[in-house]
Amino acid sequence: MPQQSSSPAARRLRAGRLAAVAATAALVAAGVAAPAAEAASQGRTELPSGIPQGGSGTLADTGAAPGNWGMSLRVYLAGKDPVGMVRAAQRGADPSGHDYAHYLTPAQFDQRYGTTAAQTAKVSDWLTGFGMHVTGANAHYLTVTATVDQVQRAFATSMHAYAWQSGQPPQLLRPASAVSVPAALGHDISTVLGLDDGNPVIPDTPGTAAPAGAAAPQAPAPRTTAPRAAARQSAAPTTAATPPCSQWWGQNSSPIPAVNGRTSAIDAVCGYTPQQLRDAYGVTSSQYTGKGRTVAVVLDGALPTMEADADKFFAAHGVPGFAPGQYSENFGPDFAASCRGNSDAPEEPLDVETLHIAAPDAKVVYVGADCTSTGGYGGGSLAFLDAHTRIVDQHLADVVTDSFPTREDGDSPATVAAWDQVFQQGALEGIGFDYSSGDYGDGASGEDAGSPRYVTFPASDQWATSVGGTTLEIGKNGQVTGELGWGNNAAQINPQGTGYLTPPPGQFFMGSGGGRSNLVSEPWYQKNTVPSALATDGGTGPARRVQPDIAADGDRATGWLIGFTTPGGAYHEEIGAGTSGSSPLIAALEADAGQAAGHALGFANPLIYKLHNTPAIRDIVPAPAGQEPWALTFLPKWDDPTAFNSYLTQFDQDGSLKTAPGYDEVTGVGSATADFVRSFARH
Repeated sequence: MPQQSSSPAARRLRAGRLAAVAATAALVAAGVAAPAAEAASQGRTELPSGIPQGGSGTLADTGAAPGNWGMSLRVYLAGKDPVGMVRAAQRGADPSGHDYAHYLTPAQFDQRYGTTAAQTAKVSDWLTGFGMHVTGANAHYLTVTATVDQVQRAFATSMHAYAWQSGQPPQLLRPASAVSVPAALGHDISTVLGLDDGNPVIPDTPGTAAPAGAAAPQAPAPRTTAPRAAARQSAAPTTAATPPCSQWWGQNSSPIPAVNGRTSAIDAVCGYTPQQLRDAYGVTSSQYTGKGRTVAVVLDGALPTMEADADKFFAAHGVPGFAPGQYSENFGPDFAASCRGNSDAPEEPLDVETLHIAAPDAKVVYVGADCTSTGGYGGGSLAFLDAHTRIVDQHLADVVTDSFPTREDGDSPATVAAWDQVFQQGALEGIGFDYSSGDYGDGASGEDAGSPRYVTFPASDQWATSVGGTTLEIGKNGQVTGELGWGNNAAQINPQGTGYLTPPPGQFFMGSGGGRSNLVSEPWYQKNTVPSALATDGGTGPARRVQPDIAADGDRATGWLIGFTTPGGAYHEEIGAGTSGSSPLIAALEADAGQAAGHALGFANPLIYKLHNTPAIRDIVPAPAGQEPWALTFLPKWDDPTAFNSYLTQFDQDGSLKTAPGYDEVTGVGSATADFVRSFARH
């Protein structure tokens, strides 16, 4: 429970529509559940659909879009050998194969699989032949401005205009039919982004020509949604009362209003210290601390005091902070102008400091995405993809952690195809990508009961490691005394402390995200491990990707301390948690494991699945019926962050997602143990 959530709007996952590159022919090999077959009779090759997986939902279709509306596109190039790239990426990640961990440099990748000048020229000439304007080009895609009419003729599709609600004027575009290119270009163009355009250029006067378009960047252009940190920071306590809490799990208990014969409950932890987490995950007793490895954090905005805050935090807890040169930052060309000093706190210190807790000798690079909220093709969210592209093009890190989960039903096969290209390039270069699986269970529990279930993207991509959460009980001496899948029911205690505003166990509050993808087919490493009932939704559909893959501590009741400077200039500490904390925990342990293995782990999923049922992975199973633990937890009030609301919280309750022996939708194959890092010394 990283923060209190009082409404579905407040609990909405971070928004963002994202993209990159992958060859049409590679989609089938890569497992994307989307059509990509050549229609030989028509001499055209169908591209991945640009229609979001959730369809048009409640949007109002107003019919054929005016031909003179302006659009901004990214036309991605397939490169020299997209099918060979997919196969090579799979071989390089297979720990039982002779190609395992034989990585390429970015220059070697470009030489073998990159886009050729001839491809760029060929596609550019074809686009301009329809009157489109190619406004920029780089190693991955062409930026293009065009009219609806030009797009329809070039891609043999029909574009419809949509309104957000019936009766409103149309404001966005989506293709109403398949998208294709001539077969002669089918091996050169992999996917097109921007066909689901939420910001078309609409002429003021009907019949006027659409503008040629603004200049597009010559290099991958970071663009993302507006900063989301301000609301969270303003809610952060500066001088808050200290509620009852425990220094370790089970240390203290407090009285509660009587329920089912209970009159007291364990106090949630005050926040584990860096030393406690290091003890629990075996870092303290290990010679492997991430030395020689680099981990990247990708977020938008940046705290100007991040390194100083981290050093202050670690000094306060008696452990060394960052050594000179151990922490660095990497920003895109538009970062300063678009972000204007905004940050993504407390997410940023949670990620950065967690990495240093669990991998104290690894280098950490903070990769800042731009904060621009405008842009025709996908809006601001492309900034995250472009930040990832910088990482693989410049090999900035060995493992990446990111915590911007978006609802997969808002993404399309075209966006999946695009992300795959970056992930596959990373796999070939020995770079792995970890993502939080989300903090709201199946997305349809508690306040959102009755809503369709969903999973998060890009965590659901088969080339990413999806990290779920657990409730980690650390005892007095730093040992793990118990661990459950993270999921909480909570009943708020009334202000008088005499009863409950809702009868216990209350309702679902927060928990590890997970479930079956509707976009991505079952990957090779999940076969024979993920139960068929989960992969096929009880036999009602084809086998699909299921998340998460692995888990680590994520429950606020067993969260850990972080420290940072608020916008007002005051330094304070608070509890960090959520799968936004689980992901950097796993990324840090992978950095430690990379030191143990003597090489970067790269795309780690095949090896993670190979390690299940070994001491490296703790199989998380349900608590015995009727014995689910309870605790007294507290959250700052939204209207007064110096005061708290109190809750009786029941654990091991993740909505419709359930832990089970073996693989489950809450924790994947299980959680990393103190033996996780040591096990990689054999690989």
